[in-house]
Amino acid sequence: MSGRSRMQILFFMALFGGGGWFLGIPGLIIGLVLGYFVGSLLLQLQSDKAALRYFENPGPSSFDEGEPGLAAFCALGVYIMSKASPRTLENEAAAARVAGGAVSVFPRDKKIGALAESLCRLAFTRVSILNPDLLSESLAARRHNAGDLPSIGAELASMAMGREARQEALYIRQFLDPAYQPPQSKGPEDDPWTVLEISKGASYSEVKSAFRRLALMFHPDNQTGLSDEEREKLGESFIRIRNAYRIITREIIARKR
Repeated sequence: MSGRSRMQILFFMALFGGGGWFLGIPGLIIGLVLGYFVGSLLLQLQSDKAALRYFENPGPSSFDEGEPGLAAFCALGVYIMSKASPRTLENEAAAARVAGGAVSVFPRDKKIGALAESLCRLAFTRVSILNPDLLSESLAARRHNAGDLPSIGAELASMAMGREARQEALYIRQFLDPAYQPPQSKGPEDDPWTVLEISKGASYSEVKSAFRRLALMFHPDNQTGLSDEEREKLGESFIRIRNAYRIITREIIARKR
């Protein structure tokens, strides 16, 4: 707890305790206890609001996440779990699974588990707008000096259930640990430049144009009259196109640094 947080709690304890003083010693004690709980509750509400703002737009955090990167880890875990097919876990159980993963990879601390579960529950309320690219960047930046990004990526990947979830988890893992390669050998059809149907070394504007063209062609929501099987295959193709665009974009950004 920061010094500012302690001061806020002490303020409410003094405020309520002062009011209770008029009722004697019992009133003072009740006022101090009540002030402590009111101050703690307000601090938690402020922290939750700050965490929700972070999930919407990952950046500098102004809330207690216990360990740098814990909030991003929880949000990415929730994102991966939300892509599971079939969806076998309810939100509470999925939050507990992600929190358990956090405990296994972050430095052991008594409050990590409780903080992680709280952050996971909050992340589920924003699951539809979670941005895996920004969250991966945020997590990588926060844990850069800790040297544990490979193990964090592996733990996130272990949460994936179903093809879409595994593809998303693989992208996140390779972002956090660029040296990681999946066990199976890659063929030409897995090359991101081939997937986007452009020559290697194309400009960013050409890459963006190719992605938009293919996304319009392969996004399931842009097609009507498809069977469930056809829609699933089209969705898989779209994910490959999107992941290829992400990989190439990351390469282009890295070259410019």
